[in-house]
Amino acid sequence: MMVSRTIVASYFAVAALLSACARAHPVKESFADVPVLPPDPVKLQVENHNWADIVLYIVHDGIQTRFTQIAAAHDVSMEIPPQLQGQMGVIRLAVRRIGGTDSYLSQAISLRGNSEVRFTIESSLSRSSVGVW
Repeated sequence: MMVSRTIVASYFAVAALLSACARAHPVKESFADVPVLPPDPVKLQVENHNWADIVLYIVHDGIQTRFTQIAAAHDVSMEIPPQLQGQMGVIRLAVRRIGGTDSYLSQAISLRGNSEVRFTIESSLSRSSVGVW
């Protein structure tokens, strides 16, 4: 029993010595040299059918960012900047009526390529809808 422990211990010692003396092999391809491309632009079209001005927020990576304010009964078209598109390209849109207590939070929206998001805000915020093309 004592001999087998000594043999096992010597195997571990030899393995540790050989791995410590092994030469490091250089990596031929470096991923650090590959430039990171910004995401493709995403167009956001908002139709405000609400009688009040609203504030539009973009929720990405767990962070809610105030994006813009849209006047009552107006349509707006804008581009979502790359820094607000999230690391995985998944966002949620949130709106809050100015002077009111109601709000709306959309489901998760996956942005891929040259997507176009159409957000329709209704007079009752709970009936608002989002479409992606």
